[in-house]
Amino acid sequence: MTPQVKHFLDIWHHAVKNRDAEALSSIIAEGCELHSPVVWKPSADKAYLLHILSGVINLVEGFDYRKEWIDGNEIILEFTGTVEGKGLLGIDKITLNDEGQMIRIEVLIRPLNTLIEFATKMREHVLRYEPEAANS
Repeated sequence: MTPQVKHFLDIWHHAVKNRDAEALSSIIAEGCELHSPVVWKPSADKAYLLHILSGVINLVEGFDYRKEWIDGNEIILEFTGTVEGKGLLGIDKITLNDEGQMIRIEVLIRPLNTLIEFATKMREHVLRYEPEAANS
């Protein structure tokens, strides 16, 4: 594991555990692509990505990373939790640049019934996004 990957993971796990958006922001590159299971088109807006990540951290109860795989600047983090009492299993597939900042995240979630519940709740959160406020 490179020092950049270790630094990223240390901050990532701290930020997720403590719901620290400022720490997350420090390790996300401008233009980072978000590939989400609940939207059809990837986003490359950092402020929007931070809004989404904060929603996920707050929505998924008992959110916990339980395994990780690292290959160069590619990281896969397996997570568990519940949404409205429904069990959830997913992965975050993260790509870092050479400076150790996230430039791409792809999220996969199962099972379908939990994904549907998650998507419904996340839609409510996403609709509260105000680009002008986030980018000021």
